[in-house]
Parts: sequence; C-alpha cells; structure tokens
Amino acid sequence: MNNDLELRFKMERRVPLSVIAILLVQLGGALIWATQLDARVSGMEKQSVDTNSLNEKFARLDERLDGIKHQLDRITDRVLK
Repeated sequence: MNNDLELRFKMERRVPLSVIAILLVQLGGALIWATQLDARVSGMEKQSVDTNSLNEKFARLDERLDGIKHQLDRITDRVLK
C-alpha cells in the first residue's frame, strides 16, 4: 500500500512542448511591451524638455512685452502732456 501511495504522488519531470512554446510567446510579448513602453516614456521625456524650453521663451517674451508696454505708457504720457 505504501508503494501505491508513492507511485500516485510521483511528479513527472517532463514538460510538454506546448507549455514551453506558450512561455516563449509570453516572454516575447513582455519584451515587445517593455520596448514600446520605453519608447513612449522616452518620447514623453523629450516632449517635456521641449515644453520647458517653450515655457522659458514665453516667460522672456512676456517680460519684453511688459517692458515695451511700460515704455509705450511713458511715451503716451509725454505726448498727452
């Protein structure tokens, strides 16, 4: 009886080819997904850097416009006096 119990709970060490194929397909899918994710993150980082550069340019233009407006106000005051 003890021998029958050992035979019943003995585990096979062979792995079917279909299981190996499924694991390889999943690994390939994970690699493709990770590559696409890396490309998307890189694109977003580049876009963020470009946006920061534009924000700085807009801030400088805003300051220049404020200076021009101040000069125009001074000219208008002198002309109206």
